Amino acid sequence: MTQQKKFDYTIKQDANTWSAEITRRVSARRSSVSKQQDGFATEALAIEWATAELAGFLEKQKQANARKSERRSERNAQAEKAAAAKEAANEKFLAKREEARARALEADDDEELDYDYDEE
Repeated sequence: MTQQKKFDYTIKQDANTWSAEITRRVSARRSSVSKQQDGFATEALAIEWATAELAGFLEKQKQANARKSERRSERNAQAEKAAAAKEAANEKFLAKREEARARALEADDDEELDYDYDEE
């Protein structure tokens, strides 16, 4: 399997003008045009524009990815904090329930001791 770049550019000639496109690889079989410019007089001008735009496009994408990563890490930290709080509340509830159960068993044992089986 060949590896292709996620973002690249293509240069096309239409009659006597050139056009440049910034493309994004969507899947192995499909690509999408993210940005395009028509009307270049020479191929060199089209390539120059495409390389400059691609560099800017990739830098912008890198910054967006960094922002998303930061938000994701904040979201994950909040989720972990909420899960820890929920677990602590659950532990507290289970401890309280076990304590109540133990008190109920003690009270039940005390009642059995008061009852005299020999008297009828």
